[in-house]
Formats: sequence, structure tokens, C-alpha cells
Amino acid sequence: MSSFSVFQEWFSRFYLFDWIALFIYLAGLLGYRFFLFLMMRHRPDNLFLGKLQQYRTAWIEANSGSRDSIVVVQTLRNTIMSASFLASTAVILIMGAFNLLQNIEPPVASVKTFFFSGSMDSAVGAFKVLLVILVLAYSFFNFTWYIREINYMSFILNIPKDELDRIEGRDSTEHIAEMFLTSGIHFSLGMRGFYFLIPLLMWFFSPSLMIISNVIIIYIMMRRDLAG
Repeated sequence: MSSFSVFQEWFSRFYLFDWIALFIYLAGLLGYRFFLFLMMRHRPDNLFLGKLQQYRTAWIEANSGSRDSIVVVQTLRNTIMSASFLASTAVILIMGAFNLLQNIEPPVASVKTFFFSGSMDSAVGAFKVLLVILVLAYSFFNFTWYIREINYMSFILNIPKDELDRIEGRDSTEHIAEMFLTSGIHFSLGMRGFYFLIPLLMWFFSPSLMIISNVIIIYIMMRRDLAG
């Protein structure tokens, strides 16, 4: 059997409504990420993330080279603790998802109660689990990247500002603020990975629930992100 025939056979296991739900999910996930990218580049003042970056810059200006290093380190440590907890949670959920792959039994009784039920084939169920694992791995990567950047900042901010300016060859505040912004974006992406995990979990029950939950998640996040 050719590779194309295998793919065609696997493709046929999905119902049409499964593909529609998956397309809407990916369009929402990628489209919303592109929307935030454009807003941060062209109109950051209209975003909560843009205002948050102003707070971060002000904090860096107030604490760069600060003699009260305990306050700086403790503040950054508190942010690392939340990222570490979420990264650990992602790892635990990934392990649980791999365990689920060994015995996939769709909740038939629950599925039949929903309108436009999707395919209950075991291969389709395995594909759904793999998507859940990919989203969790994406969140884990972003949270650990955030921890990495904040670890750097914890000792950079304790260096006298004059020395930092000499090392950077310019005003170091702008450079550290960019580092803080990058780390904050990774933390935000990790959280959004958790949020967009909800529609994938709803897909196990019904594509219609996946579409509904996807729309609700995007609506809630947009209200939050445009609250600046």
C-alpha cells in the first residue's frame, strides 16, 4: 500500500464536521496570534500587553542597579514560581496524555447526546490526543523560555547602571526592557496555549462543542487584551 493510500484511508476516518471544527480552531489560534502581532507593532497603546510593557519599563528604570537587590530578586523570583508551576503542570498533563494514547475509548454515551457528533474512530482519537500533547509542549517551551530570560535579568539588574551602559554601549534600560518584553510575550503565549487547550478537549465530545468553546475563548481573550 502506497503512502498516499495510507493517508487517504486515514483521512477518510474523519467526518466532514471534524475537519470544519479543526479548520476553525486553527484559524482562530493563528489568526488571533497574528492580530496581537499587528497590534503590538502598530497600536500597542490599545493593548493591555502594551500598557503592561510600560509598567515593566518603569520598574526597570526604578530598579536597574538598585542597591536593594533583595526586592529585585524576590520580585523576579515570584514571577518565576508561577511559570515553574505552569511548566510542571504541562509536563504532568503531557505524561497523562501519553498514557491516554494506550487506551483510547471515546465517550460514546456522551457524544451521542450532542448535535453533529464527530468520528469515534480510535485513529481519530489518537490524532486528537497528539494535538493536545503538541499544545502542552508548546506551552511548556514558552514557560521555560520565560524562566530562562528572567534568570538572566535577576543578576543583570543588580549590576550598577553605569557598568551596564558601558557593556551595552548605550542606555541599558531599553535593552533590558526589550528582554523583559520578550520574556513576557513567551509567558503570555504559554498561557494562551492552556486556553486553547480547552477547545481541543471539547473535541473529544463533539466538534460543535469545539467550535463553541473556541469562539468563547477568543471572545474572552479579546476583551481582556483590548482592556488597556
